[in-house]
Amino acid sequence: MNKKILLILLIIALTTRLVFLDVRPMDHDESVHAYLSYKLLKFQQYRYDPAFHGPFLYFASAGLFSVLGINEFIARLTPVIFSVIGIICSLFFIRWLGNGAYVFTLIMLFSPSVLYYSRYMRNDLILVGSFLVVLYCYFRYRENKNESLVYLAAIFIGIMLTSKENGYIYILTLLSFAFLSGVYERRLDYISKTFIPSAKKIRMIFIFSLIFGIIFVALYSSGFSDQEGIERATVGAFSHWFTMHAEKDHYKPIYYYASLLLKYEFLPLGLSIAGIPYFTKRFKKGKASSIELFAAYWAGTSLIAYHILAHKVPWLLVHLVTPLAFFGAIYSGPVFSWENRAYRLAFVIIASVTIVMASYVTYIDYNNADEELIYIQIQPSAIELSNLITEKLNSGEKIAIYEPSNDYWPLPWYLREQSISYFTKWRSGFKYIVTSEREWPTVESNGYSLIERYEIRPNYYMILSEKRQTQ
Repeated sequence: MNKKILLILLIIALTTRLVFLDVRPMDHDESVHAYLSYKLLKFQQYRYDPAFHGPFLYFASAGLFSVLGINEFIARLTPVIFSVIGIICSLFFIRWLGNGAYVFTLIMLFSPSVLYYSRYMRNDLILVGSFLVVLYCYFRYRENKNESLVYLAAIFIGIMLTSKENGYIYILTLLSFAFLSGVYERRLDYISKTFIPSAKKIRMIFIFSLIFGIIFVALYSSGFSDQEGIERATVGAFSHWFTMHAEKDHYKPIYYYASLLLKYEFLPLGLSIAGIPYFTKRFKKGKASSIELFAAYWAGTSLIAYHILAHKVPWLLVHLVTPLAFFGAIYSGPVFSWENRAYRLAFVIIASVTIVMASYVTYIDYNNADEELIYIQIQPSAIELSNLITEKLNSGEKIAIYEPSNDYWPLPWYLREQSISYFTKWRSGFKYIVTSEREWPTVESNGYSLIERYEIRPNYYMILSEKRQTQ
């Protein structure tokens, strides 16, 4: 691997991920994740809840907070780190993808969804970056049988399954492929030799299980203090998300991801579609390599799984873009050849449009309510309201937030160092009340006058009000 190329790639990855990282207001979910990490650091309090996904993000962020300080930049640093890990790892696939690895790396750098959510305090890029490491370890181990690769994979599988529940989809995809491809390539001989125990296999299974078990149990049990956390992480997690699927939580039509792919991710989509005839021809002739077979299997199973799930949100798009890019990159070799100038020119144009779009959405248009990739971005006026509340608290004014539905995020994050009351049932005795528009009639009927409306997220407003003076 060329060290100069790796260095240049690292500089580009860090620059695109870190520049203006703290300019965008903390989104609803980001503020929840950041606040839970803050509470973990300050009060040593954490209890796994599948609605907020796995503990790794919170423990990692709390650790960064303790060393580097507590702010928006540091809050978003964990997904940045794993995004960079994924980008660097992408280039290591050059031993199997050839020059296609450069295409794959380019997409992992500048895919609009991957770039945007690499700078967003969620768990998804932790999964993507970790899985690429696991995938590299798997294919490299098939070649050299180096045990250290198994143990490295154990670390990143532990990170995946303590980050987000769809980590199980990734692991099931890889395990099922390993079994099916083994049977396909070696027939019954694979089954007999795979399941015959040996000293080496027993040692590897033991060390792998020890590494994975320590990570999994320690994080889900909050440092072995919450033994029920293990049950919630397994039975409870599956139960929760099956329920959410049945209730059609965040339901979108089946074509939802297809529309996002066409609008934002036309480069990996186009490459993968163009690659289908190549793959089909090689598969029929029995010439498809193991990594080609996996790429097709990964892309196919991901498209099926995420389209079936009722829970559809834009950040899950990264779990479709990555396998599509991986599959398409395998057959993109002609772009680096002078033999097909038209193909190369088309790629350069489409890649340039992709980079411009990714940059525009990530660095410029992030507060646009109509940008489907962004979903429900918090508006700058939410920070204005937080700053005003802080000023009033610092001046000794009595102010509280009344919201029966607890729909006041990201205020707790921005007010984390302030002592302010949040209540769901009406209480008197405050000069100022902050509430949502839907609760304003209750507040107004209790003698308060509207001072100002603040747009917290698109079409959702909170009201700052003051107690009317009695005559």
